[in-house]
Amino acid sequence: MIALNQLEPQQLNPNLAMLVRAREKQRQWASESIRNRLQIVRRVRESVASQAKFLLEAFPRELRLAPAERLASELIPFAEACRFLEREANKILASRRLINKHLPVWLRHIEVEKCREPLGVILIIGAENYPFFLPGVQVLQALVAGNAAVVKPGRKGGPVMHRLQSIFKEAGLPPDLFVVLDEEIQTVEHTIRQGIDKVIFTGSTEAGNQVYRLAADHLTPVILELSGEDPVFVLKSAELERAADAIAFGLSWNAGKTCIAPKRVFVAESIAEMFNVVLQIKCPEAISSLPILKFQDEEEAITLASKSPYALGASVFGDPREARALAERIRAGVVVINDLIVPTSDPRVAFGGRDQSGFGKTRGAEGLKEMTILKFVIVQRAKRLRHLERLPENAADLFLAYLSASHASSWRERMNAGFKLLSTALASRRSVR
Repeated sequence: MIALNQLEPQQLNPNLAMLVRAREKQRQWASESIRNRLQIVRRVRESVASQAKFLLEAFPRELRLAPAERLASELIPFAEACRFLEREANKILASRRLINKHLPVWLRHIEVEKCREPLGVILIIGAENYPFFLPGVQVLQALVAGNAAVVKPGRKGGPVMHRLQSIFKEAGLPPDLFVVLDEEIQTVEHTIRQGIDKVIFTGSTEAGNQVYRLAADHLTPVILELSGEDPVFVLKSAELERAADAIAFGLSWNAGKTCIAPKRVFVAESIAEMFNVVLQIKCPEAISSLPILKFQDEEEAITLASKSPYALGASVFGDPREARALAERIRAGVVVINDLIVPTSDPRVAFGGRDQSGFGKTRGAEGLKEMTILKFVIVQRAKRLRHLERLPENAADLFLAYLSASHASSWRERMNAGFKLLSTALASRRSVR
């Protein structure tokens, strides 16, 4: 693999030339304070609010969404994600000194600081269904953490990403830190091969597997947010009309193109007939297009749901206490109780799946941390470093006594070993003299 910084910009195609500049600018950006970065985020948030109509014009027309739905599903959640970062990012990314408590004697003078550093250049591969919100929040978090963000938009998502890029530029983001590539899939391959520090992919499991294999060839870490086959559990204590309305909403929201839309419905056997009647009235298309299966108890519900290899999201309708008990047993990245989809836009909530639905998190505090790498700085404050001195002849006896005194199962063993440790240590000192 040829590193980007080994090539002159004129040797590269336009996309890769932008990557060279992005890596150069990222080093400077990483030295900026988080406070300065967040001032840009605030201005971006305000611009999105004032330029909402301008942004709406750039969305792909294929989904034919009403402006109100676009605002509610993409622009407003994006603005809330900005405000979450403005309030919380400094605390989330702050370095922390670990408390010196319960340390063994030879580590008492150690000071340990846990730091988070930016990764470098992050490739964000957007999806078609939410062309602004999903890659937009990932760009936000990458930049706030001190990285450069390179976006390959989903199909027809280029125009709205370019407009977001313009908003960042107007807000004061230095050039070349937010790069928008073309929409060609070959661009992903070329970009990863030229050297990227992390890949964030949102899309199908099949495409995610391809990206994963390509990134693995270069040991590039990835976050994969992949397909879902989300179950809805309707317990006997559920409000049936609410559950039916929620399923209807989930099937129609964003023209049905939401990764955590309901795909399977599991209904308690005692209410199944009644629920089918309600669902037929509220959402007749659900009867014809989704499997609706009965379950007798919680165990059977979990068994039925577990037959799917996907584990992205799930919803449970019923008494909150019963629903929560079931939610704790469901394999999923996020479980919503008595609602669908909308609560997951909470900016505090990290999003991501398990199994064939991928791994890693985006959004929320955990998503911001994914944009960094941990580093520990250790300071030795002790004046005398005994481990640099020659070991005494009875060192093995000394260490065995310490091990028993510290970790033996009974207090009697620990006490006896403590006396032995003391006598061995005294003998060691006498031999040194």
